[in-house]
Amino acid sequence: MAKKVHIPIQLIIEHRAIAHLFKTKVYDWIRDQKVALISGSGKTRKVTEEIIDVISGQASAIQVMTCEDNTLDTINELERKVLEDTPDMIFGVGGGKALDVSKVVGTRSNVPVVLFPTAISSDAICSPVAVIKMLNKSTSIGVKMPQGVVIDLDILASCPPRLMSAGIGDLLSNKSALFDWDLAHRAGKEEMNTFARLMANNAVDSFLNVLNREEVDPSRLMKTAAESLIMSGIAMSIAGSSRPCSGSEHLISHAMDYHCGAKALHGEQVAIGVLFAQHLQGKREKVERLLPYYEKLSLPTHYEDLGYTREEMLRAVRKAPSMRNRYTIFNEFELTDETIDKMLDEVYPDHARNRYQLTGSSAG
Repeated sequence: MAKKVHIPIQLIIEHRAIAHLFKTKVYDWIRDQKVALISGSGKTRKVTEEIIDVISGQASAIQVMTCEDNTLDTINELERKVLEDTPDMIFGVGGGKALDVSKVVGTRSNVPVVLFPTAISSDAICSPVAVIKMLNKSTSIGVKMPQGVVIDLDILASCPPRLMSAGIGDLLSNKSALFDWDLAHRAGKEEMNTFARLMANNAVDSFLNVLNREEVDPSRLMKTAAESLIMSGIAMSIAGSSRPCSGSEHLISHAMDYHCGAKALHGEQVAIGVLFAQHLQGKREKVERLLPYYEKLSLPTHYEDLGYTREEMLRAVRKAPSMRNRYTIFNEFELTDETIDKMLDEVYPDHARNRYQLTGSSAG
C-alpha cells in the first residue's frame, strides 16, 4: 500500500538566496498574504531584516517575533501571538532552536512554515521532529514538515566552523543509526522502510563522495552537507520516525543532556556517541569506520574536548539504553561499569584529546 509522505515543496540552496527570493515560488506564495517571522536573536536579526526588505512590497502585512529559547513557555507565548492575528505563513529564521520552535508553532496553529536556516548544526533544518525544553529537559516531538526551505550559502559561510562541525556530526550518525535499525529489524522488533533506509544512507554517501575528491571546494562541501541533512529529514518523514538517523549514538547524546549537563551542541555530542556506538557495533560485524573522516573534518574525537569528565561519559553510556524504548546495539550486550570504563580507553585514547575547540557556538 502506498504511503502519503509530506516533504517540502520548495528547496532553495544557493548563494544570495535571500536577495534572489523574489525570483522564487516562495515569493509568489506570500503575494498579498500576512507573514509572521519567528526569528532567533543576535546575528539572526540582521538576516531577518534582509528578508523583510525583500518581501515588504509583496506581503500585505509582516509581523516579527523573537524566539529567545525553545522552552514550552516561549512556544506558548509565540502561539498566542500568532493566533491573535493568524498569518497566512510563518517564516522561521535562525539556528536549530528557532527552526524547531517555528515548526512547533506552525503545527499547533495550522499555519504553513518556510524555514530560513542561518546554520546547519543539525538535521532540524528539515525534519518532522522538533526538540523543545519541558521541565528543563529536552524532549523530541512530532511536527509537520516545512512547506519550503531557503538556505543562503553566503550566510552559512559566515557561521562559526563549530556549527558546521555539529551538523556534519549529526549527518554521519546515519551510519550507526542504520546499523541499529537493521539490528532491530532482524531481531523482529521493528519494521524496516527500505526507501527511507536508502535515502538516509545515500545522504551520508553523497557528502563523503564530495569529501573524498582530490580537491575539495569548501562551498561545494557546505552545499552538499545542507542537501544531505535535508535528505536525512525527508528520510525520517518517509519512515514516520527518527529511526533512519537516530540510534545508539543519539541515546548517548540524550544521556549527556539529561545526566551530564548538556555541555555541547547536539551534533558534537552525537559525533562522540558515534565513535562508541561503532566500536560496539564492530564487535558484532564489520562496520564502516568514520574516524578517518573525523580527522579530515576536524570533528571532536574525545569527550573531554566537549567539557565532559570521564565519570560523566561513563554515566552517559551506562544511562544511554534507558533514554528511549528503542532496540539498538546496546540490547546486544550486558555492559558493566568495568566494561564501559575499558571501552572508553579504547574509543577515546589520550592522543585524541585537544583536537577540538569549543568556540563560536551561537547560531543566532
